[in-house]
Amino acid sequence: MLDFDYSCGRQTPSVAAMIYPFGGHHIQKFYWGTKETLLPVYTTFKEAIAKHPDVDVVVNFASSRSVYSSTLECLEFPQLKAIALIAEGVPERHAREILWKAKEKGVLIIGPATVGGIKPGCFRIGNSGGMMDNIIASKLYRAGSVGYVSKSGGMSNELNNILSLVTNGTYEGIAIGGDRYPGSTFIDHLLRYEQDPDCKMLVLLGEVGGIEEYRVIDAVKKGIIRKPIVAWAIGTCAKMFATEVQFGHAGSMANSDMETADAKNRAMREAGFIVPDTFEELPHVLKETYERLVKVGAIKPKKEVDPPVIPMDYKWAQELGLIRKPAAFISTISDERGQELLYAGMRISEVFKEDIGIGGVVSLLWFKRRAYSFHFFFFFD
Repeated sequence: MLDFDYSCGRQTPSVAAMIYPFGGHHIQKFYWGTKETLLPVYTTFKEAIAKHPDVDVVVNFASSRSVYSSTLECLEFPQLKAIALIAEGVPERHAREILWKAKEKGVLIIGPATVGGIKPGCFRIGNSGGMMDNIIASKLYRAGSVGYVSKSGGMSNELNNILSLVTNGTYEGIAIGGDRYPGSTFIDHLLRYEQDPDCKMLVLLGEVGGIEEYRVIDAVKKGIIRKPIVAWAIGTCAKMFATEVQFGHAGSMANSDMETADAKNRAMREAGFIVPDTFEELPHVLKETYERLVKVGAIKPKKEVDPPVIPMDYKWAQELGLIRKPAAFISTISDERGQELLYAGMRISEVFKEDIGIGGVVSLLWFKRRAYSFHFFFFFD
């Protein structure tokens, strides 16, 4: 998240602090471009909020065992506007109760089972967008014009890539998670995009199971959503199986005909959505829709900016063989030029691992070779 902030040209990190209940209060060091920055780590949420009253978003990386209690604790603080729940396997009863309490307090929930979301040129939540090389390749360091919402985190990354190739890129993207009861749904985010004048084009990537796509269909029919919306429901291959298929997400199974991917695609097409015939044609319809908006002046492409240079961590670069370190020290006994100290060509870790004994060590130091049989006689007066 800090590397993404830096790539976007932010002057200060978007991450204010971290909360880790199982350790004492301390300061942790992270990279900020070529420099380093310090982030405080607190043991309680109450303490963190008191120290950072301007924070309004929480990314909750707690496991499925503790995400319920920790999220309810977050909801006690009215300054919070959004909470992302990364954990998978959250019990449905807990997810529904979190959703009910969040709606009562006016807090937007993203997840559970989400990789988060991303707003190019601004900040990202969690791991959305993937590694930094993918971030740069998908031009997520600056804002585009297309807002999308998807259930799948992996497909969100695929959308980022497609949009960078056939449009001017992503404006904002959210993965709501694949559970049966997500904290926020397609319609919640698409209504935000509809009201945002900088978001010119919408993309909905649904899937088999559930009926949330029909809420978007109803909004389009009523004229609540007017912006062009390209859509596709994944899972059309389900009809090829003799029995119902449970796909990867907890909620991706059709329990009725209207929950099938084919029925959703057909209903969205009839409502005026731009729906391709197959997923492979999705990039083509995205490109056609984008170019049509450019032609009528709804989208005015900006001059492309050079991608920022993101420094690579030394350890990672060393493992990839991209850098080399000058010789440090060498003697007749040891060699310190590599990543690990060598004794007569034998790594120090192997000396301990193989337990060569004092005789083996003396052999390496004195005779510059490994002695596999070495005996000592001790005489005492």
